[in-house]
Amino acid sequence: MLMPRLSKAWAAAAAPRVAEERKVTAALQEEARRKAGVGYKSFSVPLWALQEAWAQLTVLQRMLATARAAFRGDLAVLRWARAQQPPCPWDEWTCSAAAEGGHLAWARAQQPPCPWDERTCWRAARGGHLAVLQWLRAQQPPCPWDERTCNAAAGGGHLAALQWARAQDPPCPWDEDTCNAAAGGGHLAVLHKAWAAAAAPRVADVRAEVAAVVVDIWLDMSVGHGCLSVPLWALQEAWPSLTDWQQQRAATRAAFHSDLAVLRWALPQLDTADTLYCDAAAAGGQLEALHYARALGCAWCYRACSAAAGRGHLAVLQWARAQQPPCPWKEETGSAAARGGHLPVLEWMRAQDPPCPWSVETCWQAAGGGYLAVLQWMRAQQPPCPWDELTCSAAAGNSHLAVLQWARGQEPPCPWDEETCSAAAGGGQLAVLQWARAQEPPCPWDWYTCQIAAEGGHLAVLQWVRAQEPPCPWDEGTCQVAAERGDLAMLQWARAQEPPCPWDEGTCREAARWGHLAVLQWARAQEPPCPWDAQTCLAWAENDDATAEWIRAQAALEGVEL
Repeated sequence: MLMPRLSKAWAAAAAPRVAEERKVTAALQEEARRKAGVGYKSFSVPLWALQEAWAQLTVLQRMLATARAAFRGDLAVLRWARAQQPPCPWDEWTCSAAAEGGHLAWARAQQPPCPWDERTCWRAARGGHLAVLQWLRAQQPPCPWDERTCNAAAGGGHLAALQWARAQDPPCPWDEDTCNAAAGGGHLAVLHKAWAAAAAPRVADVRAEVAAVVVDIWLDMSVGHGCLSVPLWALQEAWPSLTDWQQQRAATRAAFHSDLAVLRWALPQLDTADTLYCDAAAAGGQLEALHYARALGCAWCYRACSAAAGRGHLAVLQWARAQQPPCPWKEETGSAAARGGHLPVLEWMRAQDPPCPWSVETCWQAAGGGYLAVLQWMRAQQPPCPWDELTCSAAAGNSHLAVLQWARGQEPPCPWDEETCSAAAGGGQLAVLQWARAQEPPCPWDWYTCQIAAEGGHLAVLQWVRAQEPPCPWDEGTCQVAAERGDLAMLQWARAQEPPCPWDEGTCREAARWGHLAVLQWARAQEPPCPWDAQTCLAWAENDDATAEWIRAQAALEGVEL
């Protein structure tokens, strides 16, 4: 399309890249949604490609393109984007991207300058840009910083940046995560010699542990015990200044890694009625640590069994259940084993007297993970593990067609309902959806199938379900979620059907709320226009100057008082 503008030689050389750039430009929205914090590290979109696509981009997409340019120091793109009317918005994210790329001067020299916050300093430190960090702190007032600056420098192995930050008056603050970041990144030179000596044997294992251990959500959010265990000498030094939660976290880390020296010292100073320590030891498969925690009087509950079962630690589970009284378990224990696909663990659990209880969740956890052999074994028991509609929807939503086909092929078949079609549509699993609807009778569906397909951006799925006879029903929610995503193509297609997909004030509200000005303008330009509540739209758009300005102007044209 742009080849006539180039010389033949340049066209031949550029053709592969041009095609790639077009794909990148088309994928900006999806990347913005998935990678809003890191997407700017990809290569900057060339100015000509950005100019072509600009009118169709949402505010978020434009900001992502600007952040990419800031990170790469692409001043041509930055100048052009900021020269538009209205200028492409920028914020602390843009400034942080520029700092991490080492290209900050231009953004801060504008009037008004690009805003910054603590992220700007820690992103500069993460990129190893000491000169940028020094410049940031030399301004009046200086760019703010916090513990993350030291953590980022340590994690990146940037010792000079860390030393400079700590030499300031007052020094840049740091905390225990500074050492953890250095150890986790393998940067032992950043650590004290004694800490380095203690950490060296573990550093190689940390990445594998963190990558391999899929910690239960409750444990992961509340404990974080999969991180590196703090050496005893360091913990003893820091102990008086730690909060209760930090002390508990240090002990659970030690239990997870079977650091008995830390456990021996820390547990007598803590409330052993808390079950965290046994849970962590079981999650790490550390039988010796679990035995030690119990010997010190630590309480336990069913979560210890569930943690061991979910990670396939059969020996730990067997020991826990052999105690007097045994560690309790419940239906969640079987579900955890099924979720991990640990059939030997399930077989042992069900062979006990009485067997570990299970429930419908056990089946749908196995189905959702695609563990057909586990599901088949559970259903072959007497009595079989119960199942319900969630088994089919879990398989459908995760694209496990073979599991779904087997479940429906049983006598009687596993039940299903509208959620099966919705799960397939939401995951963009058209083949699964087509199979489900081809059965006799077909799997039922409802309006939510269309809505969740639109919410996921799966236009091909939406088109297929509406092309059936009779078509899958839809309602105002389909247009609303398309507007929420800023998916103008989806919205235009839905409204172009006969009859068009219905819409209401929610369509304009969501477009305004998420800064999708092009969607809002198109919706109001139709005949008749999409209904709106201008005052509500303005309230949602208060942080988006361009959208708010357009709403005020449009309301004035329509004679609506705001």
